[in-house]
Amino acid sequence: LVSAKASAPTPFANIDSIDPNLKIAYTMSYSLSVQREMPWGVFVEASYVGNQGRHLLRQPDVNQPTFEAQRANLALPTAQRLSTNALRPYKGFSQIRMRLSDSTSNYNSLQLYAAKRKGNVTMTGSYTWSHALTDSSSNTDNLEDPGARRYNYGPATFDRRHIFVATYTYRMPFFNKLKSKSVAGNLLRGWEVSGITRFQSGQFYTPVANTTIGSRRADYLGGDIALADDVRNQAKWFNTAAFGPAPEDRRGNARVGSILGPGRNLWDLSLRKQFTLHEQYKLQFRGDMFNAFNHVNLNLNNGGLIVNQAANNYGTITNAAPGRQVQLGLRLTF
Repeated sequence: LVSAKASAPTPFANIDSIDPNLKIAYTMSYSLSVQREMPWGVFVEASYVGNQGRHLLRQPDVNQPTFEAQRANLALPTAQRLSTNALRPYKGFSQIRMRLSDSTSNYNSLQLYAAKRKGNVTMTGSYTWSHALTDSSSNTDNLEDPGARRYNYGPATFDRRHIFVATYTYRMPFFNKLKSKSVAGNLLRGWEVSGITRFQSGQFYTPVANTTIGSRRADYLGGDIALADDVRNQAKWFNTAAFGPAPEDRRGNARVGSILGPGRNLWDLSLRKQFTLHEQYKLQFRGDMFNAFNHVNLNLNNGGLIVNQAANNYGTITNAAPGRQVQLGLRLTF
């Protein structure tokens, strides 16, 4: 008897290629701002900033079997089903990563800024409320179906909806009446405290699940995705029951970026003082604390939040940013 199942060897390894009709990527940027000088030396600015990206690069696997081909193959009797390599558009080859220039993106934001640069206290503060949407965040994205660009359209992996950053310096005015050349004045005058504070919302994640066709977009089953603050923790960051495997006859209906990951809360502080040892010798002391309040910032990088519905640690966060770090330094200038 001859088996009806065709073999499909892959004599060639993965191939990286370039579309011969590659186009040059470009961005159209636009902005509108209003600036105003306020009392006490304060400057404020409010801006709308946006851009549109066209012909952006991506590098999908163009030899990936389509969902329709995999679904039709699964409907066959087990003995007649073809291997994955037999379903590829270009037979005899495995993965073919091709650089294409057909991705698009758009970014829109409200940006607020304030600065005070006079006096013993100087500071800046900025807040950005923004949204970045695209069908491919970078040329390393491994999309479920590279031909279905609309299906892959959603928040970019680098999209952060809210970002607040403040910088500040306080030049301590105490003991300024002491003579700078005296021992007491040299020790007590001129101390400075400065810092950077950053708050930002988290990254958006797309849930996936393992099916008989392979790992692909999960189905949204209903209910709130986000958990209440008193329930959410590192072991269960979102409502894992809200998603499940997609059926074999259609794509998963969960939206791109359905899950909001943890944000950031960082305070970096510094203490500085310069001592005069001699007319030609100066010694600067500096103490720095990064994440000064030792706040737990979960999920340092991509992959820290497990969004595969089939994983044992589904819904958990596996890493975090560094805790408090302290460094002390002396610099001699001569």
